[in-house]
Amino acid sequence: MRDKTSEDVTPQARARVVLAMTAICMMVVGFNTTAVATVLPNLKADFDLTPSGLQWVMATYTVASATLVTIVSRLGDITGKMGVFFFGMIVFAIGSASVLFAQDGAMLLFGRGAQGAGAAALFGTSLSLLTAATPEEQRASVTGAWGAIVGLAIGVGPIVGGAFGHYVSWRAVFATDLLLLAIAFAIGLHVSKRKYVPDTRLAGAKFDYPGAIAILLFLGPLSFALSNGESGGWSSPLTLVPLAIAALATVVLVIVSRRAEDPLIELRYFRHPRYFMAAAGMFFTGFTLFCFFVYFNTFVQSPDAFGYSSIGAGLAIMPLSLSMFVISVTAPRYLAPYSFQWPVAIGLGAMACGFLLLMTTTNTTQYSEIWWKLLIVGIGMGICFSLLPRLGLRLLPEEHVGQGSGVINACLYFGATLGAVVGGLAEAITKRRGLSEVIDALPAGSTQREDLAHALTHGTPNQIQQQIAGMDPSAGTALAKALRDLQDNAFDSAMLVAAVAALIGMGLALMLLRGPVPPVHSAADLTREPR
Repeated sequence: MRDKTSEDVTPQARARVVLAMTAICMMVVGFNTTAVATVLPNLKADFDLTPSGLQWVMATYTVASATLVTIVSRLGDITGKMGVFFFGMIVFAIGSASVLFAQDGAMLLFGRGAQGAGAAALFGTSLSLLTAATPEEQRASVTGAWGAIVGLAIGVGPIVGGAFGHYVSWRAVFATDLLLLAIAFAIGLHVSKRKYVPDTRLAGAKFDYPGAIAILLFLGPLSFALSNGESGGWSSPLTLVPLAIAALATVVLVIVSRRAEDPLIELRYFRHPRYFMAAAGMFFTGFTLFCFFVYFNTFVQSPDAFGYSSIGAGLAIMPLSLSMFVISVTAPRYLAPYSFQWPVAIGLGAMACGFLLLMTTTNTTQYSEIWWKLLIVGIGMGICFSLLPRLGLRLLPEEHVGQGSGVINACLYFGATLGAVVGGLAEAITKRRGLSEVIDALPAGSTQREDLAHALTHGTPNQIQQQIAGMDPSAGTALAKALRDLQDNAFDSAMLVAAVAALIGMGLALMLLRGPVPPVHSAADLTREPR
């Protein structure tokens, strides 16, 4: 009795199986992007990590992902997407196992780097695999489901990570990775055996090694500098030298991409306004998501605000996560036949509106006053996550879908890295200015002034509380209120940065997405033009 092949199974059934495989891997990638943040205190205690070392537990993952996603996506176009996807699962599993059994900080960081490299391969090829395996008329729906799963995984990550860290062990986070990846690998073997994904490899294509080196020297040092700047100082050599290397690599990348016959990044595609908007839109979506996510979690877990636990903070974001999931699944079904101009503009506008509304949040605000604002942000993110990748990839020829997927996901990762940094800068500047005003307002000549000023600038929350407790009751009460107000202002600054980024994206969408919807694969015409 012969085995079934892809011809014996309907295209819809093939697409569902490939979606299941990629969805599980995207759950793992999205989950690890945020869940680890909630178990950082556990990692710090077990490995005796310095603040800098703790930061690099997160940064190693994002730097590796952002740096490699474009390269591995292009390798998928040349050598085969399924092979690169399997490679990503194996490397991510090696990284998860390294962290699971880590006995020191070095092994922990190695594992996180391997996870980041695996995530780049999975993220860079998953969307192009789905696109290749799905009939044209259904691609909008599966792209929306892909975006919904990524968003949901990012949203539930803190809940699951917090629960594991509190009730089981932080190592359970990485054991879960291995279990899910084993299931995805088994489905992948089935997909590969039955040939559910068409072979779209480029015949005779050569890998652009100069372009790959330029990409590594651009995204790697740039991501490192952005991650190091806030903790190590923006004027330190460890920040300035990588920035200089990245700037030089940008020039080299443009030169080699223009000269290469088959470049790693086809710059001519960016002449198409809709492809440019897809990349820029994902950048702004990643920027706003992490600018919001990092500082919302910090705010609601503060004892002077909501005082939530890490699990409570994750649950607080659920209105955003659930609305994002529902919209990502349903929006493409109704919006795919039409121009994406107004849906994308409305999505980015909804995010901006939600962030501006969240600026009214204070330390006395009740959760019942903010859940619906999170719902608005989730609706906007759901629209953008589901429509923007589709907007860009439908324009490309089949043989370049992997490259386009890599570029769009690199923009998402880079936007997320920059959003966390810029949001942190806005919050830090606001706190610095506010602390200066608070210290200046302390009674001149007070014996406690110097100690209190030092505690406010360099001390822990407990040290600050001890200093306030030793003050005159009325002065201590006034100072405590001033510090709570300062925390509110810092949160407002981060939300304002996110809102401005979303508004810039909305303006771009209104400008770049005008006119009739272009035909499928129409960006291929640009590669026939002179460079």
